[in-house]
Amino acid sequence: MKAISIISLIVLVLSVLQITSALTLAELTTQINARGGRVIPQSDVNFNNARFGYNYRYNNIPTVIVQTSDVESVQLTLEYAQTNALKVSVKSGGHSSIAEGVQSNRVVIDLSQMKQISYDNVSRVVSTQSGNKWVEFYNFSINQHGVATPGGSCPSVSIGGLTLGGGANDLATVYGLATDNLVEAQVVLANRSIVTASEQINSDLFWALRGAGHGGFGIVTQFKFKVYPVEPTYYSSWITYNWSDFEKVLTKVNDFSQTMPNTINLYFTTWRSKDAANPSVALSCFFNGPSTQGEQYCGQFRSFDGVLPTNFTVTYQSYYDTVRTGTDPKARQSYTKGSFLTEINKQVIRRIKTNMEASPLTPFSFNTARLNLYWQGGAVLDKPRNYTSYVHRTYPWNAVFLSSFVGSEFDETYNKWITKTYKQMGTFSEGVYQNYPDDTLENWADEYYMENYPTLKVIKAKYDPTNYFSFQQSIPIAQNTY
Repeated sequence: MKAISIISLIVLVLSVLQITSALTLAELTTQINARGGRVIPQSDVNFNNARFGYNYRYNNIPTVIVQTSDVESVQLTLEYAQTNALKVSVKSGGHSSIAEGVQSNRVVIDLSQMKQISYDNVSRVVSTQSGNKWVEFYNFSINQHGVATPGGSCPSVSIGGLTLGGGANDLATVYGLATDNLVEAQVVLANRSIVTASEQINSDLFWALRGAGHGGFGIVTQFKFKVYPVEPTYYSSWITYNWSDFEKVLTKVNDFSQTMPNTINLYFTTWRSKDAANPSVALSCFFNGPSTQGEQYCGQFRSFDGVLPTNFTVTYQSYYDTVRTGTDPKARQSYTKGSFLTEINKQVIRRIKTNMEASPLTPFSFNTARLNLYWQGGAVLDKPRNYTSYVHRTYPWNAVFLSSFVGSEFDETYNKWITKTYKQMGTFSEGVYQNYPDDTLENWADEYYMENYPTLKVIKAKYDPTNYFSFQQSIPIAQNTY
């Protein structure tokens, strides 16, 4: 009996050792390579290219970067990290303004090479892995099938990060946010299990992912979207004005937005580059309908209140080409701060004008201070604030201030300008769009999620009870809930 007990003890110890033995980097590399992925250690010549996003103000150095090829590769990478007592960060397209997807001393799970995509013509649903960029999504959905869904407007922004935080482009005013059109997600949880989230399965997780998916609930590896037939071409105008007409132009834009149909989307921008005597100002007017009808709406900006544009360019092209030819953020150092304007009145317009006129002057054309006003009205706002975890459904104008520069000697100047500007606009603002995260926010959870935040903490405790997916702005666990 004593011999049997000893043997049993030995078997138990060996089984425990087997369960808890760490997966080595060499073993991980062999298995990831076999699945068509890639492991990029710090010694790899491609390491720097893989770790940087567009904001070079962040110089994070992860332990290793793993470019996964499928959901099993994500599980393997989680196993490697967890059995070696390491945390992970998750990157899709690297578009985070605070480089959230690549964090120092962590294993980066890089989903950018996961690009499988398919279309079900019966259900009108496109299934895509997280690594596809929106321009790749539209190349498939529009050019091959004549359908689309709201998504990103920058060519390089990817499916994963944008959808989980909301996601709006010209199509959103008619169809809602990208996250509103998500019908199912495949998620790898911290315990390495794969679950489905939808209205029918794990519906609480599904609610949380649609707007707070950056908060650390799990790793979303596949998305399924409702899609809609699109026009072969769309009308879009790009209009520039003299700075002396700034107040009249923004007043007209705001007044027009109060009664325009949902088929219109507006984007207003003002910027100063280098040492320009005055900032520039421009408006994009997009019509989501037959392209021949766009002029009757956007043409109203050709002449009003004694104002004439300096340029009025009309483009007729497919929506794929609209995104393909869009502008990506430049690979520079940058600051981003934003909020939703509660109104645009004379005081707000003058405050914006004064702040832009106070923007920095530098010797270099690639140094820029900018304000972007994104219209996020129409179908984005026709749902309750708790329809999903995306809460910003009251005010349509999303105001985003940006500063972009090269050279650390300009850091303090641009940081002071954007910080002061953002503070002065606070009186007229509410909330912060979580797809423009700001790591200097003291009350970031209230700004991103507002009244939906307590529920998110409860859901976090259910699906990540050990809080493994934790980082500076991850959602914490509500205590004693499950």
